[in-house]
Amino acid sequence: MRKIIGTVLLSLSILLLIFACSTSSRENGPKNDRSEKIAQQVFLIGNGPNSKETIKDIIEKSGIRKGGYVVILPMTQNKQDSSAHFLQKEFYEQQIMAVHILGFYPDGIIENSDILSIENASIIYLLGGNRNKFMKLANKTPLKKSFLRAYKNGALMAGKGNGASVLGEYYYSQQMDTVSRNIKIELKPGLGLLKNTVVDDITFFTNYKEGIQKNSTKRGFVFLGLGYKSAVWIKNGEAFVLRESEIGFISPGNVKRKLNKGDKFSVTMR
Repeated sequence: MRKIIGTVLLSLSILLLIFACSTSSRENGPKNDRSEKIAQQVFLIGNGPNSKETIKDIIEKSGIRKGGYVVILPMTQNKQDSSAHFLQKEFYEQQIMAVHILGFYPDGIIENSDILSIENASIIYLLGGNRNKFMKLANKTPLKKSFLRAYKNGALMAGKGNGASVLGEYYYSQQMDTVSRNIKIELKPGLGLLKNTVVDDITFFTNYKEGIQKNSTKRGFVFLGLGYKSAVWIKNGEAFVLRESEIGFISPGNVKRKLNKGDKFSVTMR
């Protein structure tokens, strides 16, 4: 009974925060924020410890200091995920105190309050986990649609590691064949915020670049292999490499190469 009451109170508190942030934005925010074209922004972040510089960039680019809140979503679907709490602390240290961690039950039940929290967030940060399980959940529930609504409403979408890879139109799934014991690699649909884009890590780029190059040319997508602690900021289709760590880059019909801090390229956004 106490657990049920606690859940209800948490849901009510989130709904009140959404209302308060929305009211504050209408009263205090720049009047042209929503009337003009809404910027579509994505942050792709490589594996490794959280970079204070990257968290600061996310905060400043999102405009959250004018009002709003952060939603952290571990793809492990576990609200007690330690990486989520470390990330929450990083936001606290930069004076962003409205930071919520969402976790879903193993049976895939998603509360309406969770959907509202996602759709009205200023920043949504996806942490790593099992991509196939996460996308299965996203597709069979309102979760995927809620991400797309938030994105179109101007939320900055950030993903780290596997959380970054599902933001593309496709991602590479790696599964062991139970009979042959070989690794089966195939492209599967992601959330599709970045059209014609596939995101993975620099190790996958190094090991499979020839196959990726062939797929890129055949299917017309751009591939990004994120390095350790790397960061790419994308706004309205223009992408900027922000950190020193190298990023593997493959585009249709072009020579595969590595990107470094300061490099720019273009992608198609949803």
